[in-house]
This record gives sequence, structure tokens and C-alpha cells, in this order.
Amino acid sequence: MSSRVLRAVSLLLLPVALWAASSYFPEFYHLYTPKVGHWSKYAITDSRQETATLTFAVVVQEGDGYWLEVRSEGEGGAGTVAFLVKGDPTDDRSVVKIRARDGEGPLMELNRATLEKLKAQGQQAFGRPALPIGPTLGKLQALADETVVVGGRSLRCQHIRIVGKDDKSAEAWIQEEVAPFGLVKLLSGEEQVLLLDFGKGAKPTLTGTPVPVTVD
Repeated sequence: MSSRVLRAVSLLLLPVALWAASSYFPEFYHLYTPKVGHWSKYAITDSRQETATLTFAVVVQEGDGYWLEVRSEGEGGAGTVAFLVKGDPTDDRSVVKIRARDGEGPLMELNRATLEKLKAQGQQAFGRPALPIGPTLGKLQALADETVVVGGRSLRCQHIRIVGKDDKSAEAWIQEEVAPFGLVKLLSGEEQVLLLDFGKGAKPTLTGTPVPVTVD
């Protein structure tokens, strides 16, 4: 691969501290309900106390999949990567294509076959191993609903506790109005996911004719 292609692939490392069990998306308790044009912005702190700001925007529906643009801002810099997903994006198998651009260069596109080849070759394009932020599976305990204020708006949230293996637990505040993940707040020890803002009207920012990336 050329140096430009390698740099484009390296954009997949943007939220380097936060790629969890899924190679592509940070993993935390959520309800996935994609709605075109909806976006949500989070401040995330993982178990190493590394932080980043991630904005998830559902920008286009393509067939039975959705293009999600993820804007990452953190110590490693800032940038945007687009993912075509069919199903819950925290499951690697749901990711069909990835698009990224290096500066003013062409829009690069990696399809599923290319992604599998990169993994098989051991390419470091999928972030370093990390733990999920709080348990994502376990026993659910209903708590009293609570109102959480985000961006000056009051959101009446379902409040639950998730108790996972080894008795690790998290509390989550859920509001389906917040697409695509429905999460307003999650606290698990020193780990946290906090909704900073959300809204509608998101449009694609990675536009243009994509150049396919091929791997021998």
C-alpha cells in the first residue's frame, strides 16, 4: 500500500484510547436506534483515565444500512471516519465499509474484504485493545426515573443499574430521543460516558467519489 493509503488507514486509530472490544466503536451499554440526521456528542473517560470527545452522526441510509460519521477529538488529534453499518455498530460483523480522508487527499474506502485482509496481515489499523466502558451485559435493575439536563434541555430518563461479571456495575440513564445510542449518561467507577449535546440535521462531511483501497 502507498504511504497515503497507510495514513488514511491510520485514521481508524483516531479515538485510540477508546476502541474497545469492537475494533471500530467504543463499547458501552446502549440502545441502537439509528435515525438519519440525528447526532449526539459525548465526553468519554475510560478505565485508564484517558479522555476523548466523540460525536456520532447518522448521515445517510444506504439499503438496509446506515452511514455513521464519527468525529473524534482528543490527545491524539481530531478527525472524522465514516462507517457503513448493518446492525449494531459495536459488533464488528456489522461494519461493511469504512471511509476516511487524509487532509485534502482523496476519500479512501475500505470494504469488508479489505478489512479482513488487513486484520489477517496484522495491520495496526484497528486500535489497541481496551476494555468496554462499564459492563455491557448483565443483570438489569430498574431504578427511579430521573431528569438529566443536557445543553439546557431537560430529558426524562430511564435509570438502570447493570451488574456484570465479577460484580462490576454501572448506572445508565437512557432516553430514546437521543439517537443513535439512546445513552445520556453512564457511570462505572472512574469510567464515564456523558452526553454533551445532541440534535438533528446532520449531513455527510466526507463527500466525494471514494477511492477503493486494495490489499494484496
